[in-house]
Amino acid sequence: MVKYTYKEFKSVLNKLKYPDSWFWSRYTLNTYSGCAHACIYCDARSERYYIEDFENEVIIKTNFDKKLDQRLKKARTLLPDIIAPGGVNDAYQPIEKKIEHTRKVLEVIAKYKFPINIATKSNLVTRDVDILRKIANETWCAIGFSISTTNEELAKFLEPYSSLPSERLEALKRIKKEAPNIQVGTYFIPIIPFLEDTDENLEDVIKKSKEAGADFVLFSPGLTMRDSQVEYFLKKLKESNYNYVVKPLLELYQGQMHPPSEYCKKINNKLWNLCQKYNVNVRVKRWIPSDFRNWNYKISELLLNKEYIDALKTGKSNKTLMWAGLNLNNLEESILDFYKRDELHTIKNFNPKIIELIEPYLEKSKELKQKKGLEKFL
Repeated sequence: MVKYTYKEFKSVLNKLKYPDSWFWSRYTLNTYSGCAHACIYCDARSERYYIEDFENEVIIKTNFDKKLDQRLKKARTLLPDIIAPGGVNDAYQPIEKKIEHTRKVLEVIAKYKFPINIATKSNLVTRDVDILRKIANETWCAIGFSISTTNEELAKFLEPYSSLPSERLEALKRIKKEAPNIQVGTYFIPIIPFLEDTDENLEDVIKKSKEAGADFVLFSPGLTMRDSQVEYFLKKLKESNYNYVVKPLLELYQGQMHPPSEYCKKINNKLWNLCQKYNVNVRVKRWIPSDFRNWNYKISELLLNKEYIDALKTGKSNKTLMWAGLNLNNLEESILDFYKRDELHTIKNFNPKIIELIEPYLEKSKELKQKKGLEKFL
């Protein structure tokens, strides 16, 4: 039995130093602490999150929607950007069906016209398709269903109180049908070595996601193996019919938190080819603001997507390209102004190769074309 505790918290919204380059979120929030889905591998079990009794006690954060309303109403420097609920829990865990805590938060987000990106293992999200459609119409909305296997017996072991993979795929299909303006897809994360990285499972997840109407599949080989999280995970494996994977898992990780790069490169290559085969995007299309950040976000998306796909193909990350893309999000004026002043080189991590890459895109901007057209009258 899960114990539910009501508690009021001072803060409700966390602003990231840089937007997440996978989910594009700038803000995160958690309507709950702890998660009754009880996924045995969940990273939120690790000591870094300070959640003492992860699935046995779920804290319901009281007055969350009212506090969020006040936060967004009074914020003078809080520019609209993507909010991601449920970073260390599922916003649609079982209690949500009864108390509609997340739904109330969505109503506030819709009121202030902030975009949203939801990750969930629950088909309950379909209940809120009316609000999510409204958010998508007025700003932007993406929903990713976390699906790491289509084997329902395995899923029941790994994610005991989540919706079954078939139910998540059906929910994906329903949302795409009822609200086609919502980006919807699969977060193929984590992919547990020796349990979920078979060629059959890799293809089946991507194939069935495509058949359900997925706009994207984001994937990441392996899973984190961190302190109390890995202790709990290995304990559960040892007590199960899947105990045969414990030894190869430990041999693969060699005491590290992540699997070796060669393993990741091999799995990433398979997944990339499968996404090409089924014509599925490997990135979520980003929300673009209409204010001074417009071209900053467009170019940031271009750079970060290029860095990600290049790294998939080569197995090597280009940190300069990555940080150039991230730093763009924190400029306090448009990149077009830098370009007009011939000062692109002053933006952090903008070397000649990056400038050469983005200049053709900047030249196409309406703002620059309009400027050039008016110059003849000055």
